[in-house]
Amino acid sequence: MKKFILLSFMLLISMGLWAQILQGQSEEVTVKPPQFAGQPVAAVIADAQSIQDYVAANMQYPERDIQYRNEGTEVICFTVGIDGTLSNFEVINSVSSEMDAEITRVLQETNGMWIAGTNNEGAVEMQTEVAVACKIAWDGTEKSVTNFKKVATNYFTRGSKLLYLKDHPRRALANFNEGIQYLPYDANLLVMRGYAKFALGDKEGAIEDWKTVKNQTGIDNLKAVASMYQDLDGYAELLAETER
Repeated sequence: MKKFILLSFMLLISMGLWAQILQGQSEEVTVKPPQFAGQPVAAVIADAQSIQDYVAANMQYPERDIQYRNEGTEVICFTVGIDGTLSNFEVINSVSSEMDAEITRVLQETNGMWIAGTNNEGAVEMQTEVAVACKIAWDGTEKSVTNFKKVATNYFTRGSKLLYLKDHPRRALANFNEGIQYLPYDANLLVMRGYAKFALGDKEGAIEDWKTVKNQTGIDNLKAVASMYQDLDGYAELLAETER
C-alpha cells in the first residue's frame, strides 16, 4: 500500500530559555527571541520564510520510521549565535534516532539564516527550540492521521489508573512516557509522570518534570494543576522542592 506522509509543524520557543541574567543591573530587560529568516541574512528580509516551511520542504520521513509506524513530536533545542549561526543541538523529545538525525540535519542547513535575538536592543546568543509533529497518513486521508491529543489522553488515563488506583508506578510511568512522546509539554502528563518517578525513588526526575511544567508549558500556576493530585503521597514534598 502506498504510503502518504503528512507532517505538521509548530515552532515552540520557550521564554524560560530566552532569559538572560544581567549581573549588577536592575533596569528592566527587554528580550526578543531569535527569528528564522529563510535565507542568509545579508539584507533586511521583508517576507521571511517560516522555519515550518523550510523543514517541511527539506526533510525526508525516515524509511525505518515509516516501516515501524514511529510517530510523535520531535523537539530539538539549539543555540542561535549573534551572527545567526547555530550550535549546541540537543534532542529534548525523540521520535527515533533516525528522526533525530534527519531533523537535526535540516536545522543545520539553516545555519546563518537566523536573525539573532536581542536583549535591551543588543544582539545576544540565545537558545530556542523547534517542535515537529511527525505523523503518517497511511491512506492519504485526514481520517487516517493519528490524533495526538486523543492518543496522549488514552495513555494519561491508563497511567493514572495504574498509579492512583492500582499502585503500579512502573507501569504507570511507561504509559506517561508514551503519552509524552506525542505531547511533550502536556502539563497533566508531566505532573503525573513526576509522581510516578517520585514513587519509584527518582526524586530528581520528578522535580525536573514539575519544573518543566512550571517553566515551559502554558500553565501560569503549577500549584493549580498539581493540586488536583494533592492527595497522592509525596505531593507536598515534591511541590516544595520544585518551587525552591
